[in-house]
Amino acid sequence: MSEQRRPRPAGEVLQGARATWGTLLLVAPGPVLRLVGEHDPDPRSRTVVRVLGARHLLQAGFSGRTPSRATLADGAWVDVVHALTALALAAGDRPRARLALLDAVIALSWGTASARAARRVPLQEGRAASRRERLARAVHPLLPGAPPL
Repeated sequence: MSEQRRPRPAGEVLQGARATWGTLLLVAPGPVLRLVGEHDPDPRSRTVVRVLGARHLLQAGFSGRTPSRATLADGAWVDVVHALTALALAAGDRPRARLALLDAVIALSWGTASARAARRVPLQEGRAASRRERLARAVHPLLPGAPPL
């Protein structure tokens, strides 16, 4: 008899993918930049890509293996702010505009995926909520423009 495996929650899969993406950006910024069309990435671009990789790793670490609704929602907010700053960079730095626009699209994709995953996770109340969940729920109302949980 084969034992049926429980499907992994969307948030868990998402954070695993985010950690993988962050690690790739952190350890191999040159190949990632070349993959998106930068033939000779400069040191500044490599550094920025590494910083973005570290951000993704920190976000995945904060969200945890099985992220709560609040941590996913807060992460979606961070991704949208990231996309807006990338759009500002695109407007102000012509040589890097194409890369900044690509980064904005990627950040919006992460934000959309996080928001969708958040809607599928039940809200935890009282003692059932972890410290991470309680912290995320405390921070959430302070985020400008963040929708209600």
